[in-house]
Amino acid sequence: MINHNNGILKYQLNDFIVKEKINFSFSHKFHFKFINSKDLLINNLSNILSKSDEFKNKNLFLFFILKKENVTIFNVLLRLSKILKIPIKDFFFLGEKDKYAITYQSLFIKVNLDFIKKIINEFIENFNQNLEITSYNNDFNLSFVGIVYSSLDSLKDLLVGNEFFITIRKIPIEFENILIKRLEFLKNNYLPNYYDIQRFGKRLINHIIGLALNNKMYYEATYLLLCVYSNNENSKVKSKRKKIKELLLNNNINEVKDLKLPQYMDLEKVFLSILLKERNYKRAWKDFPYKFISIFKDSYNSFIFNYKLLTLLKQQSNLFNIISKKIDLKIPQEDKNFINENIISKINNKEIKEIFQNWDNFEYLFYYDLNYKKFNVDNAKYEGYRDYFIKPILKYYKLLDDDIFNGYKKLEISFYLPKGSFATNLFYYLLN
Repeated sequence: MINHNNGILKYQLNDFIVKEKINFSFSHKFHFKFINSKDLLINNLSNILSKSDEFKNKNLFLFFILKKENVTIFNVLLRLSKILKIPIKDFFFLGEKDKYAITYQSLFIKVNLDFIKKIINEFIENFNQNLEITSYNNDFNLSFVGIVYSSLDSLKDLLVGNEFFITIRKIPIEFENILIKRLEFLKNNYLPNYYDIQRFGKRLINHIIGLALNNKMYYEATYLLLCVYSNNENSKVKSKRKKIKELLLNNNINEVKDLKLPQYMDLEKVFLSILLKERNYKRAWKDFPYKFISIFKDSYNSFIFNYKLLTLLKQQSNLFNIISKKIDLKIPQEDKNFINENIISKINNKEIKEIFQNWDNFEYLFYYDLNYKKFNVDNAKYEGYRDYFIKPILKYYKLLDDDIFNGYKKLEISFYLPKGSFATNLFYYLLN
């Protein structure tokens, strides 16, 4: 549940639904074959196996739609890896998606020609005739769609955006007219395209792990990943992090294998399994699946982007009516000191060091009555690849009496955002 000044997001699971929008026709590098039965899939895989020389230079992927509810993509991948006996490194996805939500997204498994027989056997054993797997507790469902021939870069370009179906609850009746004005304003205007705090992790230090990795500080990155706890985390996770920290600082990290880590530490489980085998921080990070490392490196780039955008907005001294959003970091002071002394102070790049001097500053500015065309938004990009401003496409919205909170309103809203954009920024603008 997310409380805003004038409403509640994610009060219940079906209040927040996200669906990826995929474009299959964008590139000559991409070929897709739809398959709708288990027998047809097995025949196709067997045919690929019999003509392995013909396919050895092609990138083959099995394409699925993953529906998940109240679970992270990383937990799903860990479980699927065990069920299908396929390494985590062979799974690819186009976006993490929210945990406490109902989400639909693409999932790809790379076809390794050397293991096609094993893949066929796993499909026979685990998928029903409709080519589906449903988890024992119904928190995810995986549906097979077809076989894809594509480069990995082309796969990344498939995602064009996300469609949201949201219910906001407990909206005060006296706020109704303001909310309607802001919704009307959004039809023809832009919002700052910040990366929101989800990108920086529950502890809000993913960007610092990325900074450490970029500067080859592998022990420091390990310490941050495993040991630093936040008051945003539950007591079980905090307790485990404290124990890992004790073992790490006393060079007894091998004893961590006796700890039973909770679900919220899925990434840590994978990293520790590699570290215990490698016994070397650098090699452990080198062998950590790149899709997991990219979480931290993307977070690093996101922090720089937010810094540049915030600086741009603050330079507009003639603007007014600002909504300011600030997020407090909730990690122990000793760990803040560790970051400042062992990472930030040792950065050589002057510009990066200046940006990360305020690494714990999570501030967002919104000008809620500004026409962003004054910014020449069509040319406002960061290094040519990401727009500083986005224009949401509102498809539908309706204010109704709240069926859960008596005496309040609820807003049902459907909208589209381009890939990489955060819906939470839109809600912050609407509700604060």
